[in-house]
Amino acid sequence: MPVQPPIRMGREAVPLWIIDDAHPAPQALHAAAAAASLAATTDDLYPGVRAPAPAAWTDWLNRAVQAWPGLEQARALRADFAIATHDPAALAPVQRIPHFDDADETIKAVVHYLCHPPHGGTSFHRHRATGFERVTKARAPAWRQALAADAARHGLPPAAYHTNDTAMFERIGAAALRHNRLIVYPANCLHCGDVAGSWAGGDRLTITALLRIDPV
Repeated sequence: MPVQPPIRMGREAVPLWIIDDAHPAPQALHAAAAAASLAATTDDLYPGVRAPAPAAWTDWLNRAVQAWPGLEQARALRADFAIATHDPAALAPVQRIPHFDDADETIKAVVHYLCHPPHGGTSFHRHRATGFERVTKARAPAWRQALAADAARHGLPPAAYHTNDTAMFERIGAAALRHNRLIVYPANCLHCGDVAGSWAGGDRLTITALLRIDPV
């Protein structure tokens, strides 16, 4: 499993690690997902269903990152099976635009693809009005104000999963979906899953996780 240094995206050089053929036994993960009780929760903005990933996967990730350039000190905080299933007509406005997972600059996000094309991968974006590609804690107040200004100027985003460039967002990069591909990126960067054509099938299986970079 050779791991290359991250590619860099956009004006803020957002790092993106892509690891192919990542897990030694992906079929065991498929079996674990089939046995899991995936469900939606009312306090979760994820547009689909989740269930905790196996502890063995988290243990594997913690061992694996030790060999990944720039992630040697990372440790998993949480990990879940996740399938995007919500009808676009039911999405809240905040679910229709690129988002960030955590403003903490020590946190990285992980997506492990356990499905095949034609499902889509993950796209990364710049907010046009602010130029933000990441939303840090310091930027969070300006980000909230900018979204309110966007709504006043452009109206609410259409009831659809975000796909291409819009008046509010410009794509700066993407990670295509490949079975057993794992990607890592800063949790504070603006991104979205490319699920516009996938939600109805109910089988865009992933594991999503958060990593914290421990101080050396």
